[in-house]
Amino acid sequence: MTYRIAELIADSLIHHGIDRAFSVPGESFLGLLDAFLERPALDLVTCRHEGSASLAAVADAKLTGRPGIVMASRGPGAFNAAIGLHVAAEEAIPLILLIGQVDRPNLARGAVQEIDSSKAFAGLLKWSGRIDQGERAAEIMARAFAIACSGTPGPVVVELPEDVLTEVIDKPKPRRHGVACPKASESEIEQVLEMLRASGSPVMIVGGECRTDAFRSDLLRLAEQWGVPIALTNKNQDQFPNAHPLFVGQLSFFASPAHVDLIAEADLLVAVGSRMGDVSSLGYAYPRQTHARQKLIHIYPDAGVIGRNFQTDLAIVSSSHSFVSEALRQGARHEVSSSWRAKVSRAAIRAHGWNQDRIAPEDVMGHAITAIASHAAADAVLTTDSGNFASWVHRVFEMTPRNRLLGSACGAMGSGVPAAVAAGLRFPGRQVIAFVGDGGFLMNGNEIATAVARTLDIKVVVSNNRSYGTIRTHQQRHFPGRVSGTDLSNPNFAELARAFGAAGFRVERADQARDVVAEAMAVRGPTLIEICNDVDVNVDRSLQLSKS
Repeated sequence: MTYRIAELIADSLIHHGIDRAFSVPGESFLGLLDAFLERPALDLVTCRHEGSASLAAVADAKLTGRPGIVMASRGPGAFNAAIGLHVAAEEAIPLILLIGQVDRPNLARGAVQEIDSSKAFAGLLKWSGRIDQGERAAEIMARAFAIACSGTPGPVVVELPEDVLTEVIDKPKPRRHGVACPKASESEIEQVLEMLRASGSPVMIVGGECRTDAFRSDLLRLAEQWGVPIALTNKNQDQFPNAHPLFVGQLSFFASPAHVDLIAEADLLVAVGSRMGDVSSLGYAYPRQTHARQKLIHIYPDAGVIGRNFQTDLAIVSSSHSFVSEALRQGARHEVSSSWRAKVSRAAIRAHGWNQDRIAPEDVMGHAITAIASHAAADAVLTTDSGNFASWVHRVFEMTPRNRLLGSACGAMGSGVPAAVAAGLRFPGRQVIAFVGDGGFLMNGNEIATAVARTLDIKVVVSNNRSYGTIRTHQQRHFPGRVSGTDLSNPNFAELARAFGAAGFRVERADQARDVVAEAMAVRGPTLIEICNDVDVNVDRSLQLSKS
């Protein structure tokens, strides 16, 4: 019985716990597509664009903790998929891009569509490999997984020359290399507690390095055991119960003055599972490095990240969950002052509070999102594309660790619908609601066709304000009254959804929101809700929300 390299690659995926890959088919990796055909353990998701395939793979990686897998052809396919490489690098998500390559005799000869991924994606990739020797296929696949997951997770590429995929070899076993999992020590936890006891106003900033249910449960227990307030990094609002008195809020773009004031007043920041980039540090402003310097404890599994941007008083190379687990195991208790807890609660209310009885009549988005939230399940999966509309979602929805939030932390447009497709496939019995703008939907909203093909029960909410609204907001701030390049001409999105075979609904006025939303949310299967709103109202309202 013959055994091909393509089959070894497919078996390597299974060996590493992979059960799904996203792809736009290409003639350069037909052998791998054929290998999938005989492996029911691998679900091949055929997408309509390589960009959305890679974004769906990133979302799937966030949901599973395993590397997302995307397959694309060389040249145009690989460059279309590059958006996923960028997002994975920015958000520290393990991603493996398998690229069909020209056959080995034509490598480095400038054959049509040939690229050198190590050069083409330099600065984005953790590693780029090529299977050009059949006997090394298992080794290279194992290395790809190990590198994608180790230290700071991120994207890797494996090039697959067309002829090597059909090469017949003796059937070797797939390999699996180890991934180091650094852990906090007992003495390090004791040092953290000493610094907490000496602090009068600490804040723990929690990132997305670990998103498991067990971690979230343990984080809540530790927060209550130590009495330390929890701030969440951008698009990680689901990591901690938003109604909890220790919830500070989400640190995001256009940071709320309430958050800025609170973080500025803190005398100790404990960063867990975050690289402390520009958004998490509110523009590299905190921890303050000059006069009245704030102390920093930084916990992250990659030593190369700690101390890169900030003076660090205590550096702990550890995964988030092992740090939290060791702290819980020691059982020491601590309590911050009641006055500091009161300030935390006031800041959270200012930044995330929402009074549905005081929504302005012209705020169609506010009425519609509030109506949608009233129909949301307690464990709903929410996806947000990049745009102003997301500020309503972060205000209206009071998230808990039972939710899953898949957002574009690095601001990549077009991720909302692909992420919803990934979530719908991963959790077929769970409510999935995607929030996208008109700009983002017309980038990768064509994946609603994939949702229809798979009969996914997802709701896609499109904010139609006929504008690239976030950029319009920036224009209003920097060049008031001067609009340039941000106006859009849009279709009727509800009708477009119906043309795809999905259900389509339209909210044109605030007084329609409750009834239209109730009807749409009762539909089973792919459903789109178009919210028509005035761009100037949107811009004004989003500015108001950011100033809260």
